[in-house]
Amino acid sequence: MNRYSKLFAAAAVVGAMFIASSVSRADIVNVSLKGSVEWNFITGAPLNGAHVNDKAELVFSVDSDNFSNNPQFPTRGYPIIQSSFKLNFPTFDIGLMNPYPAGTTPYFVIRNNDPAVDGFLISDGTGFPDGVSLNQSGGFGPYANEFHATYPGSMLSSLDVMGALGHYDFTGLSVFNWTLDDGPNNAMGILYSEMTISAVPEPTGLLACSLVALGATARRRR
Repeated sequence: MNRYSKLFAAAAVVGAMFIASSVSRADIVNVSLKGSVEWNFITGAPLNGAHVNDKAELVFSVDSDNFSNNPQFPTRGYPIIQSSFKLNFPTFDIGLMNPYPAGTTPYFVIRNNDPAVDGFLISDGTGFPDGVSLNQSGGFGPYANEFHATYPGSMLSSLDVMGALGHYDFTGLSVFNWTLDDGPNNAMGILYSEMTISAVPEPTGLLACSLVALGATARRRR
């Protein structure tokens, strides 16, 4: 075996190890909620810059292998990766409270067969849609982004977020709510229109192409 063959063999071993580690790594799942501002009673900047009919989009990510099951309800919460959370309006965006309130976790929660409905919610707990704390303060502390959507029937097959990948809209919704809450008050209302849940692809395809190219180069040089 000449030095080029040895180089390719070594690269193949390293590549195989990388592929194995990538396959075993948990998938990151992206969530995107879209809607439009229905009403806004907030007077402080920057949130007072969100006007009726403005588009709103909430994006965040979760780790599909990191979750907590609720012991009382058929729900499972996936901790939101806090740096990924952005509530976007046309002229500004806001994120989660940082540092996040001690002892609490922002969750994306899946609800399955409870008892005959499925759905999603965002909350500091895995049972009820209490909302998550934002990095903007109102009269009662930080504003909370509250969202939940309930679909009748058995739309989901399990509590696994990887089984919930896809596109959802308001068709068939029995209950839904998207508000920014200032304590007990609904300070802003957002009309929910659609949600997309998608997995981030693993980078194994690019690596495989690189290994093939390296092998071809080694053969030509031989």
